[in-house]
Amino acid sequence: MYFIKNHLPRIAVTILFFFFGGGFASWASRIPTIKSKLQVSDSDWGLVLLYLSIGTLITLPFAGNLIYKLGSKKSTLIFIILYLLFLIGIGFWDTLWQLKLNLIAFGAMGNLTNIAINTQAVNVSRAYKGQITGSFHGFWSIGGFIASWLGAFMISNSTPPLPHFIIYSSIGIIISLALFKFLVPIDYYPEKNEEKTKNEFQFPDKTLIVLGILALFAMISEGSMTDWSSEYMKSIVKPQKEYIGYGLTAYMSTMSVGRFISDLTVRRFGPNKTLKISGVLIFLGLSITVFYPNFIMTIISFMIVGLGISAIVPLVYTLAGKSKTIATGKALTIVTSIGFIGFFLGPPCIGFIAEKFTLRIAYAIISIFGIGIVFLSSFISKD
Repeated sequence: MYFIKNHLPRIAVTILFFFFGGGFASWASRIPTIKSKLQVSDSDWGLVLLYLSIGTLITLPFAGNLIYKLGSKKSTLIFIILYLLFLIGIGFWDTLWQLKLNLIAFGAMGNLTNIAINTQAVNVSRAYKGQITGSFHGFWSIGGFIASWLGAFMISNSTPPLPHFIIYSSIGIIISLALFKFLVPIDYYPEKNEEKTKNEFQFPDKTLIVLGILALFAMISEGSMTDWSSEYMKSIVKPQKEYIGYGLTAYMSTMSVGRFISDLTVRRFGPNKTLKISGVLIFLGLSITVFYPNFIMTIISFMIVGLGISAIVPLVYTLAGKSKTIATGKALTIVTSIGFIGFFLGPPCIGFIAEKFTLRIAYAIISIFGIGIVFLSSFISKD
C-alpha cells in the first residue's frame, strides 16, 4: 500500500499512456477494413491520412499556450476524452468526406493529448532519479500492442469498427475520469525565465531543433509502420486473412519491450549511443522486409524496427523536458509538433509512393531515415 500511495501519479500517468497508445492502434488496426469499405485506392488513401496531419498542424500555433493556461492536468483529461470520442466517430461515418472531417479532429486531439500527457510524464519524472520516461512510453506501446491484437481478433471475427471502437473508448473514458485526481497539478517552469516564458515568444535553441528533427525521422518511421504495416502484410506478404493483423502486433510487441529496456540503455550507454543503435536497427529491420518479404522474415523485421523506434521518442522528450531556457510544456510542444508532422506526413507519402511504385519501394525509402538518426545523434551530448 505504501508503494501505491506514494507512486499514484506515476501509476495514473502510466495507465493514461496505455489507453492513449491503444486508441491510435485501434484505428490503425482497422485501416484495411475502413479502406475496403470506402473502396479507396492506395494514393487516395494517402490523401485521407493527410487529414490527420491537417488536424495536427491546426493545433501547432496554440497548443503550448493552451496547455500552459489550462495546466497539463486538466488538459490531459479533456483531450484524451475528446480523442477517444473522435475514435468512435471514425467507425460511425459511411462517406469519405465525413471520415476526413473526423480525422482532422482526431489528429488535433491526438497532438494536444500527446503534449499534455508528456508534460505530465516530465513532471512525474522529476520526483525520481534516472530515466523513467521510457516506461511511460512502454505502456503506450503495450496499449498499442493489446489494441492491435484486439483489432486482429475483431477482423478475424468480421466485427465492424464501430462497436469495436465504442467498447474500447467507453472503458478508456471511464478510467481516465477516475484517474484525474491523481495527476500532478503543478507544471514546471525554469525560474530564471518564468516571466519570459509566460509573456514572450521564445525561438527554440539549436538543441531543440535537432531533437525535433530526430523526432521527425523516428515518427516518419513509426507512422509508416503503424498505418501501413497491415496493408504491407495484405498486399506484399500476402498471408492468410487471419494473419494479416499480426505484422502490426509483432511491431507493437517489441515497441513495448524496447521502451522499458531503453531506460536501462540510456543509463548504461548514454543518449548518444542509444540513438545510434536505434537508427541502425530501423535501417536493418526495414531492409530485411524489403529484400525478403515472406511472412516469417517480415514478422522478424517488424520486430527489429519496433525495437529500433522504441527508445527514440521517450529519450527525445526527456531531453527536451530538461531545457533550461523554455518551460517544459512549450519545449515539448516544439519537439512533438515537429515530430508529429513526420508521424502524419509519412503515411500519406507512403501512399503516393506505393501507388506510383510499390510498398516495398516505399519501405526502402523509409529505411534511409534510420541512417539519418545515426547522423543526427552525433549532435547530442554523450553524457
